[in-house]
Amino acid sequence: ARAIRSGRFWLAPVIARVSPHHGRMMNAYRLEEEGRFNEAFAEWKKIEGPRIGSGSLSRSLRLGRLALRTGNFSESVARFDALLIRHPGDERVLRGLENAALRGARDAQAKGQWLEACRMWGAYHRAGGDPEKSVRNLGDCARYVAQSADSIEKLDGALEAWALLKAVDPYSDEAQQGMEWCRLSLARAAERAGDMTSARKHWNALLELSPGDHRAQDGLRRLSAAGA
Repeated sequence: ARAIRSGRFWLAPVIARVSPHHGRMMNAYRLEEEGRFNEAFAEWKKIEGPRIGSGSLSRSLRLGRLALRTGNFSESVARFDALLIRHPGDERVLRGLENAALRGARDAQAKGQWLEACRMWGAYHRAGGDPEKSVRNLGDCARYVAQSADSIEKLDGALEAWALLKAVDPYSDEAQQGMEWCRLSLARAAERAGDMTSARKHWNALLELSPGDHRAQDGLRRLSAAGA
């Protein structure tokens, strides 16, 4: 059966000419058997087409696992995440996502890619991974992201990191305070840059996080007084 699947029989070239789709599938299986996972992944992606997750569940699982074997953790997590939406509770999907996210988190942490590590720990939590491990590592990584938040782009990253921690631990005071600080900093930066639309967005978001916050109320009053 394996020889037939991977096109190692005498009629295979004929079948490949008559049905290019089956020819590509045989080639993809053969590349996998030979341990050429990057090439196999590329071939399966061509078969899948432009829409991630199209086709059978078994093929989608194969692509998620192959992405993991190539070390493309973010791609693997994205694929298992997409499958989880379509197949909630499927143990194969959950275990695939958990494994990809855990390996991706460890890899990102080793490289000092703290925001990516936060995203991976968030995915690990979605897969049903150890809650304490998720909260502990997400908190550590979010702090590293926040420590280097010295630009608008990095503040946006810190906001995302704290929001990920908040999603995993809704009662985290640290995540709450971190999100408030990011919104405050982004609102003030937008005001200084004259971007009143962004400033209003961040002041309103701060009010949603902390109803009655006097800093947000003062900021919105300033914008109204300026006619913004």
